[in-house]
Amino acid sequence: MTTTDPATGPAGAPPAAPMIDMRSVDKHFGDLHVLRGIDLQVPAGQVLVLLGLSGSGKSTLCRTINRLEAIDSGTISIDGTPMLREGEELARLRVDVGMVFQQFNLFAHKTVLQNVMLAPMKVRGTGKAATRTRAPGLLARVGVDSQADKYPAQLSGGQQ
Repeated sequence: MTTTDPATGPAGAPPAAPMIDMRSVDKHFGDLHVLRGIDLQVPAGQVLVLLGLSGSGKSTLCRTINRLEAIDSGTISIDGTPMLREGEELARLRVDVGMVFQQFNLFAHKTVLQNVMLAPMKVRGTGKAATRTRAPGLLARVGVDSQADKYPAQLSGGQQ
């Protein structure tokens, strides 16, 4: 019997590439050095929490991973593939790298379920029937399956 560790792969196999691999990443906004020599390796399947004060660089770090912010130096790889600065390869990699923004907005004219279905259909080209089958499970995974048929204005706090 072979044992498998998500971080290293099958026993005796060479270690798997980290899902996210940042090496010596620097990012400036003018004179402000926001990210300084960031080295971060996140194995596949690991959940990572970034915690820090407002303005400490958490959002900038996340935005650099998806190349929504250009880095000044260093390298970033996703599942062993370097994140390029631009082009078709970057667009293909972004299909598999998701991000939820701090200031997000749901489409007010769509239900929670319909909002969740948009990305798989638009970004991945998944058919509506397949997406409709999978979406309730995704909502259940984050504990909001009971809200599937509500519109954003009907959720606690509403949406501004």
